[in-house]
Amino acid sequence: MSQVTEPTPARSVAGSEGFEQVGQGLNVYESPDAVEGVVKWLETPEDVIAFASSGDVSDVVVVARGGTTTFLTMALNAGVKGVVTLQGAPESHLGILCREYGIPCIMSVAFDKGVRTGRGETIPADGVRIRLDVSNRPAGLVSVEVGSPVDDSPPSEDASPAMSPEQMAQIQLLLEKFTGVVPHGVEGDKVMQAEMKTRVLYADDDTMHRDLTVEEVNEAIRYYTWNEWDALASRATEGESGLIPRQEYEAMGIMQCWFRHPDWLRVIEDKIGIDKVIEIGALGRNEIGTKVNMLHLWALATAPSFGRGIALELNLHDLDYKADRIRDCLGVVRRLYKGMWGDGPILASMQDYRAELLERSWIDRFAENRISLEDPEARNTFQRFNGSAELMGFLLSFDNRLGVGDHGPYPLEDGGFVLVRDVFLNEPAYSWCDTQSGLPWSVTIAMFFPPDSGVDVQMMDLSTVFTTPANYLPHVESVAVYERSTWDTPMESVRPLGLDDMVALRTTCEGASAALYGRIAAMTQREKIEAGALTYTAGFALPIVRAAGMYDELVADHGLLEIHPAVSACYDTIVSGVATEMIPRLFLTGSWGNPVPEDVADSMGDTRDEFAVLHALKVCGFADADRVADRTELDAERIATVLAGTDEAGHTKSRSGRISGHMLTPAGKSRHVLLRGDSVEADALADVSAAYEDFLAPNRVFKQFTTDVQLNGLGGDALTGRLDAIHEDVVRVLARASGSGLSWFATYERRFSEALERLRGGDSSALARPMSNSYHDVWMELHEDLLATLGRERADEDE
Repeated sequence: MSQVTEPTPARSVAGSEGFEQVGQGLNVYESPDAVEGVVKWLETPEDVIAFASSGDVSDVVVVARGGTTTFLTMALNAGVKGVVTLQGAPESHLGILCREYGIPCIMSVAFDKGVRTGRGETIPADGVRIRLDVSNRPAGLVSVEVGSPVDDSPPSEDASPAMSPEQMAQIQLLLEKFTGVVPHGVEGDKVMQAEMKTRVLYADDDTMHRDLTVEEVNEAIRYYTWNEWDALASRATEGESGLIPRQEYEAMGIMQCWFRHPDWLRVIEDKIGIDKVIEIGALGRNEIGTKVNMLHLWALATAPSFGRGIALELNLHDLDYKADRIRDCLGVVRRLYKGMWGDGPILASMQDYRAELLERSWIDRFAENRISLEDPEARNTFQRFNGSAELMGFLLSFDNRLGVGDHGPYPLEDGGFVLVRDVFLNEPAYSWCDTQSGLPWSVTIAMFFPPDSGVDVQMMDLSTVFTTPANYLPHVESVAVYERSTWDTPMESVRPLGLDDMVALRTTCEGASAALYGRIAAMTQREKIEAGALTYTAGFALPIVRAAGMYDELVADHGLLEIHPAVSACYDTIVSGVATEMIPRLFLTGSWGNPVPEDVADSMGDTRDEFAVLHALKVCGFADADRVADRTELDAERIATVLAGTDEAGHTKSRSGRISGHMLTPAGKSRHVLLRGDSVEADALADVSAAYEDFLAPNRVFKQFTTDVQLNGLGGDALTGRLDAIHEDVVRVLARASGSGLSWFATYERRFSEALERLRGGDSSALARPMSNSYHDVWMELHEDLLATLGRERADEDE
């Protein structure tokens, strides 16, 4: 439960004059009426679950730390009166959802009076009455009743230090202008396009069937760095989530996109052809409830380059390493954009932030099924349905935007317009979605605005709409809503929903949200991070994979739903605080967009000695230079040179003292994975795989043998006789493992033979004494080496 200093009972004060201002933050949307309620601080998922189950919460204003949506899922569904956060921005997902629900929200509030949390932050005490003044933007004001509890004790030494005015000014500049120079919006687009010499971001017919040039690729990367900043700079300050480690999974997921997406897209295009790829892109024009939308294409275009930037930040490889994969990836995505947009520019930011994707026949169909919201009860029914559906989409996608896709505005003949929103409620590819029983694949919502609405629309390439005024829902005069049962339900079978259907589906959504919230809260930290990473890596690509009819093939043969070993190896680095610093910085500065050099490399170059040393450390865990030499047969001088370089690169770290040596860092483990891919050919892997299968039977015999020695005290000829037979078997395994040039496996035969000779000479410790190069030591290293060479972790069946 949350830890807050104990307040004295609050004194109730009647009337507006009984309040004093204690904080100011960023108002999500304007509303003329002040909001009053009782404060409840929510710090952990357990707090949220208990709160949402406590009964009527309609008079409660919840206060939370971060500006993320999913943490407050159950509180929003429960119908709280208002939301206050210590972090975040109105453009964050929580800001968007509070707007959709019509729940007043003030974010990034700095309180100057109140009680302290366990981390030393100042907040209003639970149970006091609070007032939110949301009548203006950007500032929202927070007041509490006079006489509310105050903790004047000094802040805890563990409390995070506040940023200096200079740091705040620097961040503010980066939020307002890209690299401190290029503005947001239409003016920024003009600046960025003026720098370009090519038409790489236009779907010209004569470029669809050729490879992109290096100049085209680098101009696309440069524009996309601004485009991503334009859409996400404010969201980069949303803060932490008490439920989902967002920045940690973003770092892993985006880096995984670099190692996975280019291969997947190449496999798909090679199998179905360029013209079929373009046809898949056209699904975004011809269908509703499809994930072949702007966001997914944008993510496929940007995430591999961003992930490459993260890998370079972690010093996993050089700038030229497989950089041509970025060219291949962008080429495939341009063809998808060609299908979606037809001719002309491929990004909404290049089209005055408008996205008229659907064929006109769809707008006519929406008009035929529209439901008036003139009746307040109908409007309330729709707004609650819309909010709960969107919240489900965000939670299902681990607090990212893949669950919601906006497009439009579509102009109407009377001068009004339509905004269209696809909300995705079910994703059978994800293991955690077994809580979604009874929910359709998606719902599509078409919102009709009258000619005099006064609403200005900006449609981002992330399929997210921003409007002025921020709260556009009061201006919606009618809606048309549709349900798509599965991702491939034909368009003629898409079902329109009435108000009663919305009530029923909202109820199902809220129940599924509560179940999914509990499921996620029960996950370990690593499970959450790896699940979130898959929503990025697999989630970005799934609509293309499915449309190509290649889902089963990519799952079975290309790791569609698996964490790449090089990314998994970086887990400890990512969660050490690196992600929380790196991801916002790369977003804000655009420094993820490293150019592709003219000369690229398919491999790491001549890294045989580096791989040999890193592989020895991977197998041993910790080793000094002599132990590395014994396993690699490199001389001491060469090993020292290699280790000096890997220490400097952050791939190894040394320890001196009574026990001295080196070990791999998490980045070094990832580097080892990449070097293994370069150093071990497919034929050699096949030999090692076969050798490993041959090893399993003598491994069981050896385990039983060592047990018998311990229990029955075997010795003399009985001992050596049984071990000789085991030795013959393992020598055959080694011959097979080293048959394709993996020479380090040959060192094991020498080391086994030396231990065996010591044992025959009467040294009983040569059988199983730990850390003595005993037969058992060598056996355990061989077992680990076979697995490490295959890129496998030890499992129960391997023991």
